[in-house]
Amino acid sequence: MIWVTDHKGNCTYLSPEWYDLTGQKLDEALGAGWTEAIHPDDRVAIVDGFAQACARQVEFMLRYRLRRGDGSYIWILDAASPSFTPLTHEFVGFLGLISRYKDDEAQDLTAKAEIGTFRPGRAQGEFAPRNKLDIAADYLIAARAVTVEYGDEVAAAIDNALYALAQALRRDRSEKGSADTHH
Repeated sequence: MIWVTDHKGNCTYLSPEWYDLTGQKLDEALGAGWTEAIHPDDRVAIVDGFAQACARQVEFMLRYRLRRGDGSYIWILDAASPSFTPLTHEFVGFLGLISRYKDDEAQDLTAKAEIGTFRPGRAQGEFAPRNKLDIAADYLIAARAVTVEYGDEVAAAIDNALYALAQALRRDRSEKGSADTHH
């Protein structure tokens, strides 16, 4: 799952998988609403860690339990890097990624915030960009963060472009998956 914040730490975008998993609605999750899906016992540590990362404008990793739409919880790793404008190097927010721990990996975990420790590398293997559509999606997500202050019309245009890219990526992966099974 991918997410984006503005320079104040307000969530401005969550990928559709967030809503599918948590059952939250758009108006419930944006801003600071996403924190309501954090397990109550983990929430203070995670929100404090996130606030520290925002204040310092540095990368971070958060490990916590996330509430699913059915009320059960899963352990997730939430990591993000700060984004800065290319020319002025102004902080524009975070671009983050959430991944789920497998059930057998989730034994004896505790909620944790690690500030200034996440160093994203070049994506490799199954996570590497597969084509130019993947690269375009990354740039659109960054553009969404940079342009959030310009209002709903700009955000809606970028969201529409992200949706179209997601559909094209699904078709492309589906076609390649079916081509692989025929060999």
